[in-house]
Amino acid sequence: MKRVGATVLFLMGVAWAAFSDIPPGPLAEQVERVVAAGWLQGYPDGTFRGQEPVNRYQLAAALGRVLKDLGVEAQLVEFRDVPKGHWALEPLALAVSWGLITGYPDGTFRGTEPLTRGALAVVLAKLLDRFSLAKEAPLPWDVPANHWAASAVRKVLGTGLMDPNPDGSFGVEAKVNRYQLARALAALHGVMGSRLTKPASPSSQPAAQPAPSSPHSTAGLMPAGEGGASGMRPAPVEVMEVPGRWVGTSLGRTVVLGEEKVYRIAPGGLEEIGAASAAMAVLPPWVLKAGALEDGRQRYVPVGAPGGKGVLPPVFKNMKEGHLALDPSGNYLLLANARPLCDCPSRAVRLVLLLTNPVGLYAEYVYLLDEVGAKVAGIAWPEAKNLLVLETSGQKARLYRVNLNAGEDIAFSAWDEGGLEERSPVPVRPVAKVLVAEVPLAEAWGLGAEAPDRLLTVAAGKLVRVQLPTTLW
Repeated sequence: MKRVGATVLFLMGVAWAAFSDIPPGPLAEQVERVVAAGWLQGYPDGTFRGQEPVNRYQLAAALGRVLKDLGVEAQLVEFRDVPKGHWALEPLALAVSWGLITGYPDGTFRGTEPLTRGALAVVLAKLLDRFSLAKEAPLPWDVPANHWAASAVRKVLGTGLMDPNPDGSFGVEAKVNRYQLARALAALHGVMGSRLTKPASPSSQPAAQPAPSSPHSTAGLMPAGEGGASGMRPAPVEVMEVPGRWVGTSLGRTVVLGEEKVYRIAPGGLEEIGAASAAMAVLPPWVLKAGALEDGRQRYVPVGAPGGKGVLPPVFKNMKEGHLALDPSGNYLLLANARPLCDCPSRAVRLVLLLTNPVGLYAEYVYLLDEVGAKVAGIAWPEAKNLLVLETSGQKARLYRVNLNAGEDIAFSAWDEGGLEERSPVPVRPVAKVLVAEVPLAEAWGLGAEAPDRLLTVAAGKLVRVQLPTTLW
């Protein structure tokens, strides 16, 4: 699934400020509306990328969310080129159920094909016809009366879901970008009104973290090497009188996993929020257990494994230890295995990125440990441009900032079955990592963000505060 991400936003009131690449204005207001409805979302790095073209997968994802708000139930669908566990499979089933989109005669869906204005008009017109909401406008001069999209073009122009070009043309073959889809969905939201089961309100989605107004500081950082002395002074640590066995961060709140309970750090102390129930990592509602991920409603397992919905890469049946991190928007969940998924001397671990609405495999990357025998001790994603990995080996721990975009996406490739860990050198491009700090801890587990310059981990059954040498955001 090579970067065909769901096209959706979140937040109301200041939606444009949540993305570093959307300026204020009328366009931001339209984006704001569909974000609040939960129909569109941005990318994990905090951008919207409105000029990027939309493909059929992305249209299906948006339609699925619209139909879910209309109370539509999905039917089982299968396409030869849409693998099990794919992030678009569930919304695609909803859109197919209502006949809004179809596959090709050869049994394929061809989700990466670009969406044209004519095709978008046809889909929107079908939805309008379902509710007898269509009004008609005259055809633009460039659309013949016998064109396959002519009737749909009349309806979307008459109802105000799409606009003609400045020269009066429509451009049925022109590609649709993410801004244009947001504008059409915002208009659709206004037309549908009370028919929707979920109103557009700020509470319908978690608030996004505003993107920084300038690039994050790189002071005190250095490229990561293959291990050995970095020349950095170890970061100061402070043992806290708070028991725990794992720690993480979820939407700005610190979550501590105890022996039997899950807690959140509140101003007055620890606040109990659930049971641990054999969990290895918890970011409510997400619970990671051996061989499965749960969210309180569904159990997600490796594709081909019994006992749940197949979402994770098949090789994750070998995972015995792992970590979770939620991006600041709440739209992406990162799962990392702590040790290589093989019985072999390997440095390769996997970073699996899941879409959270609907739940599905979005992307998968390889992270290279500094040396054989090292392990991922924790991951945290406190800010869009700061995905952090804590790595331990022997008597040392190192904190890295990771750039997923620099790595090769291997989701739905042959490597999902395994075999990558045994290869040396690794046959794919790993993510980039930059050393942030040396941490004087031999055994650390979990990673939480307390502040831009302070992190939390667990050592010897207690929380440990790590004071960073620089502010990360």
